[in-house]
Amino acid sequence: MNKNKEILDKFGETLVRDVFDFNYKMLSSNIAKNLENKQLDKKIKSLSRESISSILFDFLRIFEENEEFKLYYEKNGEKINLNKASEMLKAELIIENGWIDRFSNVVDKN
Repeated sequence: MNKNKEILDKFGETLVRDVFDFNYKMLSSNIAKNLENKQLDKKIKSLSRESISSILFDFLRIFEENEEFKLYYEKNGEKINLNKASEMLKAELIIENGWIDRFSNVVDKN
């Protein structure tokens, strides 16, 4: 098997197991509970934000906790390891005035 294919398969397995499967189960369970309670609008919006934030948090956690996976930004020959550029990359999303608060065009800013 091609070494790149093995590496990508290892990353894909970790991503699906640690991020997708976990968050899919949580979201499915919570939606089912809210449908039973008929409290949809605000709760579903809140649940969606929390779930998607959690998915992205867990995705970035893979790069913090597994030295073999790297996440780089490269421009004009300069390569920056995003994990090293941040004190805690996974938290950049959810901290007060973090990426979601500053850059999302779809979530309420309240």
